[in-house]
Amino acid sequence: MTRAGSVKAGVQADYGIDAPGIVAMFGLSTVLSTAGATLIGWLASPSPLIIFLVYMLSLAAVASGFLFIVMLVYARSGKFRMRDFMLDEIGFRGDERVLDIGSGAGLLLVGAAKRLTTGGAIGIDIWKASDLSNNLASTAERNIAIENVGGSAEILTADACDLPFADATFDVVLSLLCLHNIEPSERRVQACREIARTLKPGGRALIADYVPTAAYERALAASGLETEGSRRHFLVALGPMWMVAAREPG
Repeated sequence: MTRAGSVKAGVQADYGIDAPGIVAMFGLSTVLSTAGATLIGWLASPSPLIIFLVYMLSLAAVASGFLFIVMLVYARSGKFRMRDFMLDEIGFRGDERVLDIGSGAGLLLVGAAKRLTTGGAIGIDIWKASDLSNNLASTAERNIAIENVGGSAEILTADACDLPFADATFDVVLSLLCLHNIEPSERRVQACREIARTLKPGGRALIADYVPTAAYERALAASGLETEGSRRHFLVALGPMWMVAAREPG
């Protein structure tokens, strides 16, 4: 496990752009589709085929532009709103042990650490570059230092399907936009089993993702947790977002 050091005053934390390759693809598609529709409309003689091509390119530009904006809005605002919503749902006492699965740059990890007094938070990830811009352990360490939570937050390189923790270790397990990246689906079920295994009696788990979380709910319930439903939170995240809440009995 790694704890962060210190950084210069005034430096801002950076929690990155989620799925940067997809964001770039939508941005490029918007530019190319718009340029194509414009050039064809200017240079080609009107005909049913040309009108159809311009229409399809314009439609592609609108669709890709919309998705580009949605993903940027989520990255710059929505995920911070969703983080606060999830942490508010827990109702921290301050002495909890917290696990953040798929911590990335440390958004949930840092947020949870700020609500702890005598407790501690651990963030795990395997640091896939496609999941988040600048997705490195060093990025999370830097943000922990900038946010001044080094005394209660630490990171670890670990697989969500094989958590290196004993049974009943954590009071709270959190995950935001992580489990959909785990392939195949059987491994997502295994990750849910690991969440259930490492929760203390009475512990809470919140898993949020941009895909419906009903399958996570079924896997958590099959692992013995009491689930509280899979619900949409589009207005909170300012984009597609579902969340399942679960509790370890006892």
